Amino acid sequence: MIMTTFERLGIEYKEIDGLLYPVLSVSEETVKPIHIGKYGRMWIDFIKTEHPGRYRNLVRFGRLWNKAAEIDEEAHELLETIENKWLNSHKPKNRQSFWEMYQLRTQARMMAEEAVLHQMIRQYH
Repeated sequence: MIMTTFERLGIEYKEIDGLLYPVLSVSEETVKPIHIGKYGRMWIDFIKTEHPGRYRNLVRFGRLWNKAAEIDEEAHELLETIENKWLNSHKPKNRQSFWEMYQLRTQARMMAEEAVLHQMIRQYH
């Protein structure tokens, strides 16, 4: 007996009006929601516009969301690392000054985000 590709992969069939159709849907219990975050969404937009072939390939094989979540996690780690290094090298003159601390943290965040965008988001992964 010759097996179809679906049978070899263990995909079930459903009979409707005497015809067998492969069951291609997944129940909601087996699907885990993946949080891709800000940088994951930005990377998806970049890859979709700049590298449509790669985007279609990731979608086709169901790896887009996992890859975006991975990139988002790495981007947040890089952001935190850069921000901490910058804050450690630029000490405030008056630690009690809210305004000075706010400015330093804003500068650190802006510099770190620019580096993350350049090194992680706008890259072919």
